[in-house]
Amino acid sequence: MNLLSPATTNYLLEVSMENLHQESNAWLTEIEFWKAELAFYQKLLEKISVKLTSVEDKKKIDHFQNLIIYFGGELLDQYEHDIREHEKYLGQMVQDKVPVNEQLYREIHKKYQAQITAFDLDFKAYRQELFSYAEKFI
Repeated sequence: MNLLSPATTNYLLEVSMENLHQESNAWLTEIEFWKAELAFYQKLLEKISVKLTSVEDKKKIDHFQNLIIYFGGELLDQYEHDIREHEKYLGQMVQDKVPVNEQLYREIHKKYQAQITAFDLDFKAYRQELFSYAEKFI
């Protein structure tokens, strides 16, 4: 995933609010894509599970399905909610409906950036593990 804001905090000029807005929208798009991937992975697991006979393989499928539930049903929904609220606050700042606290917005944005980056790494690891496992049955 490409980040619009710099990876370091050592810079003279801060990234514009428009760039932060674009980054938040990119995250929302990425979340939707991850959810679609999870739906596909669930179908893949369902196809694989009918071929399983060992208890160990069934436990592995349960592990993958539990992560799908956690990622899709909890974590991504929470990220999506938080980022939408974050965007709503930006809209209010732009329209001067609330006192502007740009620094707070930037700090929260960095927190979300770290969460999305960490999730992206976890999801890539999950995908790799799932594909390696599924390959045995395809």
